[in-house]
Amino acid sequence: PRPAAGMPKNLSLFGAYLQGVGKKLQLKFKTRQITRPVPVKAYGRRPSAGSQMALWGADDYTYYTKKRWTGRWSRKKLDPVCYRKDFQSELLNTTIYNLRVTPSALYSMDDAGGFDDYILRTPPEELRSATAEKMREVMYFYMQRPDVKQWGLPWKVFLRAKDRKDPEYARYAHEAKKAASSRALAQQHSRFSPYYLPTQALMHPARQEFGEGSIQPKLNLWWRQSPALEAAFRRRLTEAKSFERAHADHREPMGFRYGHTFGGGGAQAHSPRLRGRTYRFRHVRPY
Repeated sequence: PRPAAGMPKNLSLFGAYLQGVGKKLQLKFKTRQITRPVPVKAYGRRPSAGSQMALWGADDYTYYTKKRWTGRWSRKKLDPVCYRKDFQSELLNTTIYNLRVTPSALYSMDDAGGFDDYILRTPPEELRSATAEKMREVMYFYMQRPDVKQWGLPWKVFLRAKDRKDPEYARYAHEAKKAASSRALAQQHSRFSPYYLPTQALMHPARQEFGEGSIQPKLNLWWRQSPALEAAFRRRLTEAKSFERAHADHREPMGFRYGHTFGGGGAQAHSPRLRGRTYRFRHVRPY
């Protein structure tokens, strides 16, 4: 007699013993066999580029594999659970806003005794972050130069070694860039300014004549109180625009051609997915 087909040794071995058996055994096989995601530090994977501007600790991008009894398989990429948090650092004398961290990094901070101790006392192979190592260099720099620390500048001003060699010039460059940024931002947003000028036809509106013996009110030329106030007022008037541009009517032809009303709005041939106000709020909230 012909020997019966033997039972498979292990139903979970990626279908190695299921490809030559009957349909009943194939149906009992799980729909997909999934490998367990191995932590990145367990097999020495180098830190990803996305983790270098954040504090991810032992977390990083990892993968797992799905395989069917037919032999087909697919690889899935897993993103780490990431939050945006604000950290108050005494050694950096500033607040680091919207720093991306993972639960692994938060637990390591608790074990180390706080944010500053975690940055200072954790070895680089445990930090796995270029941002954390740059923060540590700035912390050591502030220990050597407490006068520079009292300036209260953002820690990234002294991120580079050349800026730590000449902190006065780094401070000047930072303040100059802030002033230039405010000017560029005002110029960029001038087209959205709430101030607008009347059209040329309405520059001289009809005025009612005062009756005989009535008290004529005096004009309130408030901008002439001081030269600084007049200069600031004239500077704001440069941001003004015509009423038609400030309040464009979509019923007029080409009234929406600037792309900020009906004309623009994202990529073409794609319907936007409406999200709720609290969508992924626990992942993006800063506290």
